[in-house]
Amino acid sequence: MTKHDAMKAYFEPKIGELVGDLLNFNFSPESEDAVSFITNYSDKVRKSYIRAAEKEYGFTIVITKTYSTYGDDLNLEAMNLAQAFMDWISSQNRKRIYPEFPDNCQIKKMECLQNMPNLAGIYAERGLARYMIQCRLIYFEKETGA
Repeated sequence: MTKHDAMKAYFEPKIGELVGDLLNFNFSPESEDAVSFITNYSDKVRKSYIRAAEKEYGFTIVITKTYSTYGDDLNLEAMNLAQAFMDWISSQNRKRIYPEFPDNCQIKKMECLQNMPNLAGIYAERGLARYMIQCRLIYFEKETGA
């Protein structure tokens, strides 16, 4: 299983629980209740050691929800859903519940890189808004024998 497979498998159950839909990988459709996992970088070296390195896996979660230009609470509900997802990520980190990376990797932490979701844009014609959560996973990886 690759690191990408591990990340997708880790987040899919939570996405199903929150919006009842599948997680899109490196694709963000223009549809209500879509949640996407977008890779930013993988295996970025933070610090090198002899035969090992501390690395980062950066990713963005994109949540697409219906938005409103009226005085209702639809936009607030969408923001709260995205914030709840961020809170879940923080909770998983505190509990040290992480994706199952290869055996030569040890995950040190998973964190959100902001304190609230970004409203990344709206698609007025479809009445949709995108919320983005930028995150990273920091891990230690040993070289494997060739």
